[in-house]
Amino acid sequence: MGVMELLSLKGKNALIIGGSKGLGEGIAKGLAEAGAAVVVSSRNQADCDKAAEMIVSSTGGTALGISADISTKEGVDGLVNAMIEKLGHIDILVNSAGVNIRKPAIEYTVEDWDKVQDVQLKGVFLACQAVGKHMIEKGIHGKIINISSINARVVARPNIVSYVAAKGAVMQMTKALAVEWAQYGICVNAVAPGFFETAMTKVLFEDPATREEMFRHIPVKRFGNADTDLAGMAVYFASDASNYTTGQIIYIDGGYTSI
Repeated sequence: MGVMELLSLKGKNALIIGGSKGLGEGIAKGLAEAGAAVVVSSRNQADCDKAAEMIVSSTGGTALGISADISTKEGVDGLVNAMIEKLGHIDILVNSAGVNIRKPAIEYTVEDWDKVQDVQLKGVFLACQAVGKHMIEKGIHGKIINISSINARVVARPNIVSYVAAKGAVMQMTKALAVEWAQYGICVNAVAPGFFETAMTKVLFEDPATREEMFRHIPVKRFGNADTDLAGMAVYFASDASNYTTGQIIYIDGGYTSI
């Protein structure tokens, strides 16, 4: 089998949680371009539909939008069941949903902590659990891609204590699931993006001094692009080209973590 055949996702179904905006939307588009039928999910159905329509119009592929609240088991199970009902099975899961609350640690409330953890950690586990169970029961040699962050390795910004705690835990959970599910042919990996301009990071990029400080620590001297800089790695992790790659964390950060 040639390299391009290995990278092809034709006949595969991908669920991208957090796929209606930002990094998730860029990944969803990339997977669709590689041939996968994609389901994009977020809390807002209108956002899901808009992203799915964009993906269909730009790639000519198949894309559906299904809204869900992944902070609860009921929400995750409903999403997974709805996708299986529409497409039959799930081959690829991408956990890209994001939420952050920026404030000093001493001002964090329990509610603040839980809001971030419920999406960034508990939701990721619930999605892995539900889709992993489906893959195991159906004998699917699936691919799971979690989105962590360079901030799980190098805390580059203050006031994000719950976020970095969750992203660090996602890295360890990725490794644990990779080891546990290797016997079923399921590969579990994670991508740790650097500084990408998205709705969630907008507050940082609006400040010229902060932009300059971040830029100074990136060897390639530019910020990341969700449509180009993440899609290739996502396609690799989702494809047969990565069948011998599991439990890995790949930093896509322009060299930030290398200095």
